[in-house]
Amino acid sequence: MFFTSSGEFFVIAAYLILQLLVRRFLGNKMNKGLLLVGNIVLLSTMVTYYTLGIHVLLSLLVYLIGKQISKPSYSRAKRLTIIAVVSIIGLYCVRAYPAAFGINSFQLTSDPRSIIQRLGISYIMFRHIQFLVDSYKGKIRAYAFIDYVNFILFFPNFLAGPIDVYNNFKRWSDRQNGKIKNALILPGIGRILIGFIKKFALVPLIYASAVSYEPFLETMEPVQAILLSLVYYSLYIYLDFSGYSDIAIGSGYIMGIRTPENFKMPYLSTNIADFWRKWHITFSDFLRELIFKPIVKGMAKWKIKLPRLSVSVIGYILTFFICGIWHGDTANFVYWGLWHGVGLSIYKLWSSTTIHDKVHASLKKAKMKWFSDLVGFGITFCFVTFGWVFFHYSKQDLSDIFEILF
Repeated sequence: MFFTSSGEFFVIAAYLILQLLVRRFLGNKMNKGLLLVGNIVLLSTMVTYYTLGIHVLLSLLVYLIGKQISKPSYSRAKRLTIIAVVSIIGLYCVRAYPAAFGINSFQLTSDPRSIIQRLGISYIMFRHIQFLVDSYKGKIRAYAFIDYVNFILFFPNFLAGPIDVYNNFKRWSDRQNGKIKNALILPGIGRILIGFIKKFALVPLIYASAVSYEPFLETMEPVQAILLSLVYYSLYIYLDFSGYSDIAIGSGYIMGIRTPENFKMPYLSTNIADFWRKWHITFSDFLRELIFKPIVKGMAKWKIKLPRLSVSVIGYILTFFICGIWHGDTANFVYWGLWHGVGLSIYKLWSSTTIHDKVHASLKKAKMKWFSDLVGFGITFCFVTFGWVFFHYSKQDLSDIFEILF
């Protein structure tokens, strides 16, 4: 994975400096070609050229399909069918091919029989699907294949996001060098330093306590050890993931590409809906726009009309069931997804009651909204933190843990 060793940092830093020099002395003439070469060279240190070749061919296929379905001559039903077929096949391959070729999901191998390595494939499929949907809606402002390949292979975002959209990437890629792009350089360096501190200074301090509760058993009861370890894991997964995102965003800034934010202090959220607006933001946006909203709109067209709250609840459950499966193909990830789906449903039901409105109105009138926020923060942090038990531990481990807890 990128950004995990000093050697990788040196190589990437050298490339970023080369990018800056080219921009300084040659302007935009070689930017896109240099970015393409840089993406391929840097990614080839992690995945095989077979994998990169397949990604380029798949990008060409999706790009051509996107251009076709953007034409008015294609009927709405035909365009939707094409998107659905491509999306289903793509997402199926994400889960199916590692088993089909006998390789571990995260194993890196130069064996050509692996055909295409799974590393980063889920995020790439999301970008392909988003591109097709935007093409269908007529949102793509200009098509250019070199921009699309760079968008898919953009090395800082390749592995773990943020999940950008093609229009934003192309807009920044096309922007001429000048004050705006130059103004991103120092913030980019700052973001990289922040991410470096998170991943390489703070994460090692808590890693051992986060991944296992056994170190705590010497000084406390098993229940306390499990709960404390979950708190450490909650901090660990945020620091590690947001640290990676900081480095990816900062690297993009230096190259003149402003990618979207991915975290906005999610553990300070006062409710679970607010948490998902601040945690892995680009993925949350994808879930909301391309899964939750279509489910809700589709159910609204049923002949049998369901209450709006019931539709929302069903939408949350199905969306986060899919979210759980996307994160992993074992039962514990399904439990984690359903945990959040149920949590969002409960919050939706509670926030729709008159009691909720009256309580908030009374606290606001008494100038005690801070108390409501404090309670909401505590409940949300505990809910999210306990939910990581499903994310981190296998089904067998969960049986042992729940036997201890309950």
